[in-house]
Amino acid sequence: MGRFLTGVSLLLLIIGNAFTVAAAEGESETLPPADLQAIESLVERWDDVLSKRDNAQPQSLYMPQVEWYGQSLSAQQVLANEQAFLAKNTDFCQSIVSTLNIQRSYEDKNIVLVSFVKRAGLTYENEQNYPQEIQVMKSALGWRIVSETDGITLANQSKEKSTDVARGKFDGKNKSYVWMREADPRTGGACLPYSKCDCSLWSSDPRVSPIIITQCLIGNVETISGLDNSGRDRVVVSPEWWSSAERVVYVFDIQQYQWIRVMPGFMKNLNIQETATAADLLQPDPQHPGQVKVTTAYWDLEKDELLTKVINKKLWVLD
Repeated sequence: MGRFLTGVSLLLLIIGNAFTVAAAEGESETLPPADLQAIESLVERWDDVLSKRDNAQPQSLYMPQVEWYGQSLSAQQVLANEQAFLAKNTDFCQSIVSTLNIQRSYEDKNIVLVSFVKRAGLTYENEQNYPQEIQVMKSALGWRIVSETDGITLANQSKEKSTDVARGKFDGKNKSYVWMREADPRTGGACLPYSKCDCSLWSSDPRVSPIIITQCLIGNVETISGLDNSGRDRVVVSPEWWSSAERVVYVFDIQQYQWIRVMPGFMKNLNIQETATAADLLQPDPQHPGQVKVTTAYWDLEKDELLTKVINKKLWVLD
């Protein structure tokens, strides 16, 4: 077994030899236990190399050609880049601080997607969390990495605005990135269709523990600024769900190194608000400082019609 975490409640504790694979039952039929163990071992070896552990085995990590943080490189080039980076940055440190989510790609069944949160930095003092994304494929020599990147890099490289990762001063002082992960709350693994699923909202700041959003699939994550004079940006989260056009929208910021839900969740309906952005849903109320105008969906019984209305909500502040 590996060195990774075994439950959402333990996400931020680095435990020596605890490992849980996040794989759905439906996927496990096409990924036999031997393959799952081999993928676990591959991720361990990858972590060994970048953590500079003794007896690391870099030669068994990659396919001959790799998509590596936006570049198409040979395996030899990737290994050379990694070794040069580690030689230059001798205090670099890395650890894996979440469960692994392992599932086959919907687009290519030969590809298996492995996602997790890593914590890394040039020194221990400047470590940050990253949403790591690795794609692996089985070859004659076993499972190998065919693509490696992280969600922050993808967001920064994209020509379009990312809806997977948001950036802002959510504590009013320090810029950080935020994103969502999803998992079956019973297993910590991948969510089965039409079954229980929760999300965790993560910050790149390792001092901020993730917060759980129940009945949630990964959806849009947006930054909105200027709702009050606190200087804090807010992250607006619009989770998906298996069915229904109704969605609950949540608004968070960071206070005292904690995620704070700054108002009750409110309803959005995709039938009439499918393209609504955070700025469409939330506006500051100049007449009532500390309050926000919220556009929410509701069913008008008299008109027998789905409509929107604007209500005022007070922004909560942690004492």
